[in-house]
Amino acid sequence: MIAGGARRTLLHLLVTAVVALLPALVTAGGAHAAPRQGPTGTVTLTVDAAPRVVGPETTEVTITGRVTNRGPVPVRDLGVRVQRGAAVAADREVDRALGGAISPDPSAGAPPFTPVAGVLDPGDEAPVTLRVPPAALALPGPGVYPLVVEVNGTPGTDTAPERLAALRFLLPVTGLPGRPAAAPTPGAVSLLYPLSDRPRRLAVPPGSPTLLADDSLAASFAPGGRLDGLVTALARAAPPGSPAAAATCLAVDADLLETARDMSAGYEVTSPTGPRPGTGADAAGRWLAAVQATARGRCVVALPYADADLLATSRGNMSDLTTSARTLGERRTADLLGVSPVPGTTVPVGGLLDERSLADLVTGGARALVVDGSTLTGGVPPGGTGRFAGGDGSTLAVATDPLAARALAEDPATGPAGGALATQDALAVTALRSLAGPDQPPAPPRTTVLAPPPVWGADATAAAALLAGITDLARRGLVVPTDVGTLVARTAGTAAPVALGPGDRAAVSDQSPAILDEIRGVRDDQRDLLAASRQDRAGAPTPSDYVQPLTGALLRSLSAAGRGDPALQRAAADDVAAQMRTLRGMVRVIQPAGTYSLGSSDAPLLLTVENQLPVAVDVTVALEPTPGVRASPVGVRQVPAFGSYQFQVALDVERSGPFTIDATARTPGGEALGPTARLLLRSTAYGTITVWLTASAAVVLVILASLRVALRVRTARREQRSRRRRRSTTPSDGPDGGPTDTTGPGGAGTTEDGDRPLQAR
Repeated sequence: MIAGGARRTLLHLLVTAVVALLPALVTAGGAHAAPRQGPTGTVTLTVDAAPRVVGPETTEVTITGRVTNRGPVPVRDLGVRVQRGAAVAADREVDRALGGAISPDPSAGAPPFTPVAGVLDPGDEAPVTLRVPPAALALPGPGVYPLVVEVNGTPGTDTAPERLAALRFLLPVTGLPGRPAAAPTPGAVSLLYPLSDRPRRLAVPPGSPTLLADDSLAASFAPGGRLDGLVTALARAAPPGSPAAAATCLAVDADLLETARDMSAGYEVTSPTGPRPGTGADAAGRWLAAVQATARGRCVVALPYADADLLATSRGNMSDLTTSARTLGERRTADLLGVSPVPGTTVPVGGLLDERSLADLVTGGARALVVDGSTLTGGVPPGGTGRFAGGDGSTLAVATDPLAARALAEDPATGPAGGALATQDALAVTALRSLAGPDQPPAPPRTTVLAPPPVWGADATAAAALLAGITDLARRGLVVPTDVGTLVARTAGTAAPVALGPGDRAAVSDQSPAILDEIRGVRDDQRDLLAASRQDRAGAPTPSDYVQPLTGALLRSLSAAGRGDPALQRAAADDVAAQMRTLRGMVRVIQPAGTYSLGSSDAPLLLTVENQLPVAVDVTVALEPTPGVRASPVGVRQVPAFGSYQFQVALDVERSGPFTIDATARTPGGEALGPTARLLLRSTAYGTITVWLTASAAVVLVILASLRVALRVRTARREQRSRRRRRSTTPSDGPDGGPTDTTGPGGAGTTEDGDRPLQAR
């Protein structure tokens, strides 16, 4: 048996041996599964320049860049080399290569490392220059090849070298020195060049200064910023008349253009202590002017306004907002740039649609939709376009290349591609559609539509490299530049039918159902107010001018920037709901200062409705039910812009004393406008119940009096009959004590004169 101390010593030796062997194993792995960049905090490699295409005229593959030691310890014996993988042809092979799964081609061998620096201290950097003859890469012929540039060195006190960083990219090869160039089958290439950003404008009451959530656009519009770099690169690398210009359509978000315009006139930014002045007014004005100048004579496609999530608008049963996102973006882009965007064409975020959003867009009059080619049942059509069923069958699907989209989606600012290589893979995918590999037959021509993400992270260098690469491919005969507008017009009547595949149903929005319900309620309120509003006079603002802008705020609250971010969604939804309340609250019943006194049961109640909007509004007044008071219906009246109107409300008061009534201004549709006014009333008049009770009491008194009179009459008559009866049955005594004869001389028992007996008596 081995003692405990000996076991620990043996275990320590084994672990040390494994750790020592790991760098050698990694180095021996060559280019297999090469990362695009070394781990954070160690040595990093940046490539500043690399060949876009290798052709028969290429005598040397030159790669320049720099190595930086970002770690805490010095690195010794730094070296760099480039290795080649096997050619990729099928899409699945390209997909694996983009993911870093690159296997070295055994026929290419393993070239030696080129020394870079003997010692690289922490924080230092060293230049890198690699010059490799094509023959050294053992390229067998035309095709697309993955290359890996890797850095080896010995960090700190280690005794063995290890791989410290690596970058990989795809290299198109059209021919080799001394051999004839390949005969490509050129297909069309289109580029959607995005000018967009996350919406930052917040909804504010009419007449208030423009308010932004933050001031990051000021830096982006300024020289050296992202948005400034995109416009600068377009003007420099794709001047009018160039192949790159012929292939490019600006994909513009009208919300960004409007934000730049509003910023140029002065704006404020939110802060913990309240709004503060923004700093980017001048930069925003210059950027917008540059975009306007660059857009002239170019193809322009309008993105959905504020990059609205069309999946969300459809899921929320707001098909009118789906249509508004497209039409509003198109109309305002035309107004701000002075150009006509490709009519009826839009780009859903990420090229994602489901059947419901597709139906809403087709019903809303969309003519062409840019969609992710991987969502179509048959993938990307050879001609790049297809025709959706539904509607009149004329809505086109412009299919983007999913592999190129994956390459372009990498953020060169923080992702692995870096600088000059940020767009190289997309160009290689484009070239692959026209190139046959060493053992591949020529492929039929295909149309490649390149679509970077709306908020494209490319800097000016990367964007210019993509544009220059398209020009290079076109001059080599690999592609035919064709912008999206031309592509749509050319294939409108010939595109084959296409359909969304089953996978599209999983591509649903992450917008919260509760937030969608809230926004739908705001949309209903907006439509109601719009229907009640009127232009006050000629030349005055129209309801569309004043109420319709809230549509933009609604779409900003549904921006795709909020996907997966509930806090951002909630803040945007609450903001637009508050703005709607503010807008409707500008038409209200004025709260009286004192108490109304009603002197009669039918005295009218006078209520004043104030309108602070610059448009006239049709208004009625509604009183909440109050015991003892009945209010007659109030007709609809038009309250002028910045004016007021006094309503007379007929009341039927059924009681006296003090009480309260709540009154609200409402639209003809019955929706409340401003806040409820609580009215204090005091009635000193008898109401109808009091009158009825008094009349009833009078009737009862008359009946009782009549009964009493009738009883007295009956009693008097009864007494009179009783006296007569007694006189007739009891005669008086005569002189002799006998009865007195009361009959007359005729013996009839009556007297000639009724008074005679009285006289005799």
